[in-house]
Formats: sequence, C-alpha cells, structure tokens
Amino acid sequence: MPPAPIFADLTELTSNPLRTGIQRVEREILRRWSGPRPLVPCRFDAEKLAFCALPDAVVEILTGDGKHSVEDETERLLPHLQKGTPISTTDLKAGLHNPEVFFDQQRAEAYRALCHEGTASVSWLVYDFLPYLHPQDWEPRTTGRLMHYVRALREVPRAAFISEQTRREYVHRVIRKAGRAGPAIPLGGDGVAISRQMFDAKKRMFTYVGTIEPRKNVADILEAFELLWQQDVDVELTIIGRIESRSTREPAILERLKAEPRFRYLGHASDDAIRQTLQKTRATLFVSSLEGFGIPPYESLASGIPVIASANLPSLDVLPQGGRVILDEISPEAIAGAVRQLLDDPFAERLWGEVTRLRIPTWDGFVQTLASWLHGTG
Repeated sequence: MPPAPIFADLTELTSNPLRTGIQRVEREILRRWSGPRPLVPCRFDAEKLAFCALPDAVVEILTGDGKHSVEDETERLLPHLQKGTPISTTDLKAGLHNPEVFFDQQRAEAYRALCHEGTASVSWLVYDFLPYLHPQDWEPRTTGRLMHYVRALREVPRAAFISEQTRREYVHRVIRKAGRAGPAIPLGGDGVAISRQMFDAKKRMFTYVGTIEPRKNVADILEAFELLWQQDVDVELTIIGRIESRSTREPAILERLKAEPRFRYLGHASDDAIRQTLQKTRATLFVSSLEGFGIPPYESLASGIPVIASANLPSLDVLPQGGRVILDEISPEAIAGAVRQLLDDPFAERLWGEVTRLRIPTWDGFVQTLASWLHGTG
C-alpha cells in the first residue's frame, strides 16, 4: 500500500501565483519535496466549504521555468482549480499542512473545526507576527481584520517557524503554548539559481529587490541616489518590485526619475530579469525597518554579492559576519554614505571576498528539514 499523502494547502498561491515572499517558499517546497510520503496540493473551496485536492498539473505549472507572468499562470491554473475534489475526513487524518498566511474567516473556521474535532493532523509554517506586534506599520484597523489567522493558529497542534525571532514571539507573546512550538527552519538562499558572482570594478550598479511598501524604506534609497547624482557620482540604481497601495512617497520620486538614464524601475520582474540584473550588480540594498525574515539580502549573499542592509534582519542574524555594510540609521544620507564606501574598489573587493566565506542555508536543506518534521522524525 502506498504511503498516505500529506496535503499542502496552497489556496493563496493558486489564486495569486506570485514568485516572491511566501509564494517563493511554497514553490520551493513543491519543487524540492522528495517524500517519502507524497505531497498533494489542495485549496480551500469557499463554495463547497471544503479542502479540495488538486491535480498534478497544478504542481507542474507552479514549478515551471518562471517565464510566465502572474496573469498567464492564473489563467493556466483556473481550469485545474475547478477540477478540485473534496478531501474526505479519513484522508485528511493523514496530514494537512498550511505553508501560507491568510485572513479568510471561512478558511480559518475550517481549520479551527478540524483541530477542535481532532479529525486531521494539522501543522502550519509560521512566518511572522508583524501586523499584530507592530500595528503602527499597517493601515488603521488592519490588525482587527487579520485576527482570523491568529485565532485559527491558537488551535493548530503543531507549528514550525522560519526564524528564531518568530518562534520566540509565538511562545512568549502570541500563542504562549511552548509545547506546540516546533523548529525554526531557516529558508534557503539559493532560489535565484545564479552562479556565484565575482568582483568586477567596472560594475557600478546597485539593486533593490522586494516589494515597495513603507517599512521597506525604498523612498530613502531613491533619495540617496538623487543625492549622489546631484554630486556627480558615477553610479546606477535598479529597483525591482511591485508597489503596494500604502506607498505614498515612492510614486512621485519614481515619476521624477523617469528621465534619469542611470535609473531603472522594472516593477514585478521575471526570475530571468532578476538574474540578469544581479549579474551586473556591485551590491544590493535592503534597508527595511521591520521584517519577518528578509530573504533578498540572504539571496544576494548566496549569489556572492555584498549587501547594504538595515540592522536586526532575522535572515542575516543566522549568518556569520561579513559581506555586508549594516546601517544603524536608515536615511538617504546614511544610505548614500554606504554606497560611497562600496564604490571604493579596495573596500568593495574586500567585502566580495568576505561573501565567499559565508555558507548560506539552501532550499534543499530547508525542505528536507521541514519534511522530516512533517513526517514526525525531526
């Protein structure tokens, strides 16, 4: 008899197939899962009020070459989502894993019911508690609308985490049930799939990859480079990432910089576009004031490229020192000063050398550790 499957709840990913953040984590789990129990994708169907198993074609689409746009993948996924079949209570007992963050009340209530009845072996991968512990960084009343997730998490018997910071917050501030807390499993840094880059003094470009939202301080990056260009510094900047609606400073600056030949804004870019940009990059920038993990600087270092980063990023806390300039203050002036440091060839070459000595966790390691935990052996 074949081993019973573990069902992976991919409701958000299958309806909004982005390639960054949590969606990247989900894709890597699908891509690298090696068993022994099969991982079967499912989604919560709000009309049927049931978790529905999805066909293998969904995995094929979500683990593809990354050349399709979000719109294309959404269209390709749709007919397969309609073929989803409700999972029986008996099958759910084998295991239901949620690697997503969601705020849908019906889905949350479905999890609460499963956990309360003890009809399924339920586990969650928890990313962060930022909206709950730092509500000032979100729109007013946002936290109240998001409480369905935490209410459901309180009932979930097993939880793993992407950082020790999140695990501590779960145990001491949010759920306060240490017995349910599983391991903190660092994410992989090798998802960009680029060969390790080498220092080249001719590279003058700095790159930001990530969403554009207030806590990421992208406006400060843009203003820092405006200062440098006003001082005739020979340097280029590329910004990659979609703008969130809460970003009020960045749109005006981006409009102002449209005619600047040393600046590029690529929006939501493909994996190929990100790789091509990183191959021309001297250093990346990531100066977020608040993160659950912070994967872009982690991936930059895994690619061999130094980083200008803000302090206290969970992703960098798991690594030895080296290969980065850490800013205690986030301001255009501080960022511009760090860029000037990295434009100095001897300084930059030293940082590039430090990066080569870092050992960044891999996605294979992350998925293997997660699988061991889900199988009850880790």
